[in-house]
Amino acid sequence: MIELWEAMGFIRYPLTMSSVIIVALVLYSTVRLFEGDARPLPMTKTFMDSVLFWGGFSLITGILGTLVGIVVAAQSIERAGTVAPTLVWGGIKVALYSSVFGLLVLAVSSLAWFVLHLRWRFLSSREVM
Repeated sequence: MIELWEAMGFIRYPLTMSSVIIVALVLYSTVRLFEGDARPLPMTKTFMDSVLFWGGFSLITGILGTLVGIVVAAQSIERAGTVAPTLVWGGIKVALYSSVFGLLVLAVSSLAWFVLHLRWRFLSSREVM
């Protein structure tokens, strides 16, 4: 697992930052929406919707990391001349790690947003009655 982490290169830092932000936003929103006298406050909705934004940011950052990795691999191949296909595909595999991580973060944040959004709608409909 550490090898995968180190293989992502510099792009792992913004991906980690967005993951930490998502966890903080989900925890805050969960506490605000599931406490005893919970009400659908506009600020809570803003924090809750930010979860989805940061998930999308992670995906875009992961794709950017993959593209940078493929460009670097292509430059190395160009300098080396002839390279074995297994080496090329190994480089592409490593370049895809950041996209996979970004997609995973988006999937988890989307699921968290969906659950929080359901609770928000429940509280909103209860308040109207």
